Amino acid sequence: MTVKIFRGWYVVTAAALINVYGAGVWFYGFPILYPALLDEFGWTAAGGAAIASLSRLEGSLEGPIVGWLVDRYGPRRLAIIGAIIFGFGYMVMSQISGDGYGIGPLQMTAFSAFVLLYAGWMSIGYNTGFGHASQAAVNAWFIKKRSRAFMLFSLGAGGSGLTVLAFGWGIANYGWRPTVFLSGVGIFLIIIPLSLVLVHKPEQVGLLPDGESPEDLKVQPSDSESAIDSTTDGDVIENEYDFGVIEAIKTFSFWMIIVGTGSRSVAMTSVIIHQVKYLTDIREISDIQASAALGATVTISVVGRTIFGWLGDYIDKRYLLIAATLLQAFGIFILANATNMALVWVYAAMYGIAYGGGIPVYMAIVGDYFGRKNYATIRGFMQMFQIPATVTGPIFAGWVFDTTGNYQIAFTTFIGSMLVGIVFLFLAKRPRIPTGTPQGNIAEMTG
Repeated sequence: MTVKIFRGWYVVTAAALINVYGAGVWFYGFPILYPALLDEFGWTAAGGAAIASLSRLEGSLEGPIVGWLVDRYGPRRLAIIGAIIFGFGYMVMSQISGDGYGIGPLQMTAFSAFVLLYAGWMSIGYNTGFGHASQAAVNAWFIKKRSRAFMLFSLGAGGSGLTVLAFGWGIANYGWRPTVFLSGVGIFLIIIPLSLVLVHKPEQVGLLPDGESPEDLKVQPSDSESAIDSTTDGDVIENEYDFGVIEAIKTFSFWMIIVGTGSRSVAMTSVIIHQVKYLTDIREISDIQASAALGATVTISVVGRTIFGWLGDYIDKRYLLIAATLLQAFGIFILANATNMALVWVYAAMYGIAYGGGIPVYMAIVGDYFGRKNYATIRGFMQMFQIPATVTGPIFAGWVFDTTGNYQIAFTTFIGSMLVGIVFLFLAKRPRIPTGTPQGNIAEMTG
């Protein structure tokens, strides 16, 4: 007997593979590219970190718009458009020299060119094609198995550790320009074909979320908490209430998630960006070892993504986020006091598990709380409201290094931020369904 695999798992696999490449050359690739840029252009640590921070700022500002476009036109189109923008950007970046970039009156300094290209153009491409589109596709195909689906999706970023190692090896042996140029070429050869698999919703191809059949979803009419929604097209959809964007923003949980995960993100982004420079400049570890430590952190995150993502379908996701945040804070403490390579590996293991564990749970809890229909738009607004954390953290850490010659004050601040965020995560309970909601729109209110 042939076992037919639900098409949603193919969507998840394609999204994960997109993440393997994209996260490796962008999010985790910048900490390796960062020291090379400082050495060549003579920027301060804060100035270099500002480029990454501004890319987060742009990603947050465009989040609601791109999220709406994904919800409106589907992830496939947006993923392809984003990949083209991003890949072309890396190829152009390789041409920026110390004299700047441009022709005649359009000539600009190297720093301005990087801000415009990396923090502007490329950030739009990455957030469109690799972030919003992929996550929206995964969320739309699963309800009951959503946390496990996001676990598998996030394994892509965890698996990007090999991409990170290749990226670092290329920069160390051939320089950053050839490496980023070839990375851009790879976008066209790898990511665009994978994007074709990202069908928006199972209903568009005659299927149901989680691979359910209509018979699986039939319940007694008297069960008000398990009602199903029969659409005018005859599709029978698992009864998950889809919050409107304004409805979601009005909920207490929306803001608790923003503050709680934002307090975690300010540390997560900043530590990843500065990790290589901290290890090479403060702990005097070689570039190859520092890159390997970053690659190990990313690769080990697969363990956290797997364990936490699987548990997310059975345990209150708030508690899993709290556990990941606590473990992550302790990992930063170890990094701050890592006087030898053995402690660096301990940090890589602990931080990797904690950092990776929170990612699929966060993605899934937003879908659990607010539904499928407006997922990308709601996530986009969450990103926008987290701007203060995602932008200031890396710049603050760079400023601390430029001022004091080390990162101790920054690391201590980040640990405190995460401990405060735990309180808000605890308060982020499932929002109540708006009053007057038709029975057919009410989701089954189980974890």
